[in-house]
Amino acid sequence: MKTLSVVVSVYNELSLPDFYRETIAVLDKIPWEYELIFVNDGSQDKSYDILVGFAENQRVKVVDFSRNFGHEAAMIAGIDYAQGDGIVCMD
Repeated sequence: MKTLSVVVSVYNELSLPDFYRETIAVLDKIPWEYELIFVNDGSQDKSYDILVGFAENQRVKVVDFSRNFGHEAAMIAGIDYAQGDGIVCMD
C-alpha cells in the first residue's frame, strides 16, 4: 500500500488542536496509509507540548528545532524526514 507524508511547519500555532482534528478526519478517509510530520520551528509557546501529545498516535512524527530557522528550513527538514511515496506540504 502507498503511504502519503503530510509535512506541517509549526511556529507558535494557536489552532493546532483544531488543525490536527480536521486533518486526521480527512486522512483517515483516504485509501493510502499516511504519516503526519510536524516540524516545530522553535515555537516559544506551548506548540511543542501539544505536538508531543499528538505523537501518541504512531502516525504522527515530530521534528523539533532548537530555535527558529524559518519556514523553508522547516519544510526541507520535514521532507527529508518523510518516508512516504508522496509528500504534501502544508503551512
